[in-house]
Parts: sequence; structure tokens; C-alpha cells
Amino acid sequence: MNLTTVLGICLVTAVLGVVLKQYKPEYAFFIAIVSGIIIFFYLLVQVINPVFEIRNIIAKQGVDTSYFLVAFKTLGICIITGFVSDICKDFGQNALAGKAEFAGRCAIFLLSLPLLKGLLEAAYSFIG
Repeated sequence: MNLTTVLGICLVTAVLGVVLKQYKPEYAFFIAIVSGIIIFFYLLVQVINPVFEIRNIIAKQGVDTSYFLVAFKTLGICIITGFVSDICKDFGQNALAGKAEFAGRCAIFLLSLPLLKGLLEAAYSFIG
């Protein structure tokens, strides 16, 4: 991953957004959204191969990959929720951004329930 590419896109978009905001505010917002989507997919492409390599290593060791999948899904929920929340904040909808973040937290909680169940069952088996 080339961090300077991402930071360069952010800097150019910020400067362009400030300049356009004076003349055409709707274009400034559109450019910010498009650059955010471009950065999101650029980073997704950079991260996906190492994640699959780690998953394959875990699978080769005979370890249950369900824990890895939960962690990976949780990371995805966090990233998407943060992205949507930031977009809502850019629209000036702070209350809606808070609701998006709350929905992400609830989704992570629901996703983690099977892990919690397994942990409790393991604890009960040690006790009993």
C-alpha cells in the first residue's frame, strides 16, 4: 500500500473542495464523496490479498476459521459504518451519523453472540 497516494488524493480533494465550495458547493460535496469511494476501493484492493493469505495460513494449521471470519466481518462492519457515518456528517446530519454508528455497534454485538455462547459453554465445561 502506498500511503502517499492516499494522502495525496485526500490533500488534492480537500484543496479542490475548498476552492469549489465558494463557487459550486454541490460540486465540492460530490468530489469529496467520489474521492472517498475511490480511496475506499483502493484500500480494499490493497488489503484483500493479505487477509486471504492469513486466512489460508490459519486454515492450513487446522485452526477453526470461524473466529477469523467473525473478526474479518467485524472489521468490515467498522469500516463501512465509519464511512457512512462520515458521509452523514459531511451532509450535516450528525444525529443520523450517530444512528449509523449505533447500528454498526448493534451489528457487531449480534455477530459476536455465537462467540460469546462458545466461550460460556467452554467455561461451563471447565467448571462442571
